[in-house]
Amino acid sequence: MPKVNVGDLVCLYRRKNKGLGIVLEKIDDMDKEMNVETPLPEVVQKLNSIKKYHDKTGYREEIIKQCANVEAAKIFFMFNGQGWCSKAKYKFARVRWFKPPSAYESTVREEVNWCPEDWLKKV
Repeated sequence: MPKVNVGDLVCLYRRKNKGLGIVLEKIDDMDKEMNVETPLPEVVQKLNSIKKYHDKTGYREEIIKQCANVEAAKIFFMFNGQGWCSKAKYKFARVRWFKPPSAYESTVREEVNWCPEDWLKKV
């Protein structure tokens, strides 16, 4: 799938209502953006191996404290280390939605939000 760039019109191509938005900002290398000592693949692997919610939350907070960019870390952990995320996401795009895409039962309510780049498709 073609790489999206800042200024591209995009949609969430797997949704029932795909939506339409413009890419405002991108993070191509989350490892560089977060700047933590432990490589991110190892962080995700350890998060997935932790079973207790309290321990998982504590480890996530510990990594966030080490980060140079706390906002990027929160974006990263929103999509990684969760039970539903089978493949780790390292590239993200901030999208301003003109027509919001559908969520499971309703539409995405935020006008601007972060999405993994591989969820997006150029229009």
